[in-house]
Amino acid sequence: MPGEEIEELRGEMVALETALASAFGEIAVLRAAMEGGGAEAALRAMEGMAAQLEGSVLRGVVGAEAEGRPAAAAGFERRMEQIAHALRNAIAFRGR
Repeated sequence: MPGEEIEELRGEMVALETALASAFGEIAVLRAAMEGGGAEAALRAMEGMAAQLEGSVLRGVVGAEAEGRPAAAAGFERRMEQIAHALRNAIAFRGR
């Protein structure tokens, strides 16, 4: 497998790890809300986590590019776009 493909896969792997960490955080926030934290507290926590995730994505892309690994940055960005698309679809499905 050529080096550029490996770098792209490495970027995708970091994106999936980031998304997984975010999902576990979301579950923790929802569990806290169910245990009495209230919907407003859960919403604030989720918004904070979304901001952290956005910052993480930016750091991942910028960091990979700064290290001279544009293929890793491209793989990371592509996978995050796929994850965001899947989440949008899940939200749309939940609203029906």
